[in-house]
Amino acid sequence: MTQTQQSPGLPGSAVWILKSLESEVRPIAREVTRHLREDLPAETEGFADLIYTAVHGAISHFIDLGLGRSAPYIAIDDHFRKVGFRVAVLGEERALVDAGIDMATTELWDEVRRRAVENEVSAAALNALNEMMKSYVEHLSSQVRTGFEAGTEARDQDNDVARARLIDRMLSGASYDDIEMQATLGSWELPEKVTVMAVELTDGSRIPHDALPATALTRRREPTQVVICPPHDTTAVTKQLRAAAPKARIAVCWPVPPEDVPAAWRWANRALGLVNAKVIPAKPVINCLAHRTEIWLHAEPIMRRQLAQELLEPLLAESANSREILTETLLVWLETRESAPAIAAVLGVHPQTIRYRWKRINELFGESLRDPEFVTQLLLLLKASVPLWVAGDQSDFDRYQQQTGAIQP
Repeated sequence: MTQTQQSPGLPGSAVWILKSLESEVRPIAREVTRHLREDLPAETEGFADLIYTAVHGAISHFIDLGLGRSAPYIAIDDHFRKVGFRVAVLGEERALVDAGIDMATTELWDEVRRRAVENEVSAAALNALNEMMKSYVEHLSSQVRTGFEAGTEARDQDNDVARARLIDRMLSGASYDDIEMQATLGSWELPEKVTVMAVELTDGSRIPHDALPATALTRRREPTQVVICPPHDTTAVTKQLRAAAPKARIAVCWPVPPEDVPAAWRWANRALGLVNAKVIPAKPVINCLAHRTEIWLHAEPIMRRQLAQELLEPLLAESANSREILTETLLVWLETRESAPAIAAVLGVHPQTIRYRWKRINELFGESLRDPEFVTQLLLLLKASVPLWVAGDQSDFDRYQQQTGAIQP
């Protein structure tokens, strides 16, 4: 609203009251400013001046309108939009400004009524002033709403940028102080520990942040989408992820300190990789804690591959059938160190069968089976390798053949 409004045709007694109020503009503006300032956060430098300017200007403008003076709305509208904008950016409720307008209106109207009573002003004159004031206050409120909506949008955009930066900082291993600062800028309460999830979306899409609770941070980070939330919200966030993307697979890591987010992100993605490799059973939601051993054992796939070529060479040279039965026997022995009858009971074969197998295992590995360090490495290596073999991964055997030129019988 940018026009200049002329006198609304108030009765003479109402005009007299408005003229007499000109001396009250400053004290009322100061009181309203003081009241609002008490309810605002400390970090609002310059805001009190804006409030005072807006209130003082509005009361003066209202009086000018009533007296028929040339009174453009441009500056007043701008001030009240700025007040609404600043309140929204600060994260405060619009009701704070509405209360200030109500307070200023009440203060001014009380003074009008007092003077009307003292001077026996007619009810018609009071009603005319009241209608004018209501219309004016509604106009000011509409300007506050406009500014508040713009401020809310700006704040949300700023929060989105800050939260995206927060995710990047956490995933890059930034210091706690840096993470804490970005969390503050993004209006995100930083918990002592966080839950990190990796979401695998088969169609390459992404889950929008507004599909999740405000406590959840999310961003697309290849090869998956990362979600970070407080541990107590894990169940709710997981449910909403499933609702937003029913075909997605979600790996949920155990809670970690914010500084350990890079590791948790790596573990969650590794869990998804192990599902795809058929090492971990395929489920919509993967609880990484339940598969911590597998995640750990497969932490260094290249090292596992190299160790397999070195330590398991005798087994790799066996036929596929021999390798399978010798491996299952050796693994049970490494895990239990039991006798032939006990191992036979686990595998469901005759004890003598185990003795035949054990004889062949001794021929392959000999004195190495009495070396504690070798035995420990062998146990971990088989626990990491056997699930891959069972899932159909033949790369260890193919690589052995390429290196040795051997042909599997």
